[in-house]
Amino acid sequence: METNATVRSNTRKGPDLIFRLIDIFSVILWGFQILNIGLLYQAKPVDETFLDRLFNVKVRDYWDYQLLQLALILSLVQFVVSLISLYLNSKRLKRKNDRIRISIIISIFSSLALCFALSIFVFF
Repeated sequence: METNATVRSNTRKGPDLIFRLIDIFSVILWGFQILNIGLLYQAKPVDETFLDRLFNVKVRDYWDYQLLQLALILSLVQFVVSLISLYLNSKRLKRKNDRIRISIIISIFSSLALCFALSIFVFF
């Protein structure tokens, strides 16, 4: 018996613009993560070493709040870009093997956690 139901074939020939944007956003989000970690590392107080004590060099013993504010702004931008890429990724879930990227979910939670932590630390 033959049915008149049409079988939907795979009409995509390759990655379209939305898939390319999702790939680009994923790379940008990992760059934001690396920049945030670097900013937090640079903002922390400097440890005093033996040579600092020997030559009476004054080291910074406080957190650099300007760098922490920059990290907060960067994490807010990362959160917005993560939400945009999650929206784009959710619009392209038409095939059976299409999945939401785990790096986008990780980026959303890490940027949100960093936003809360830096907001509390910087403003309170």
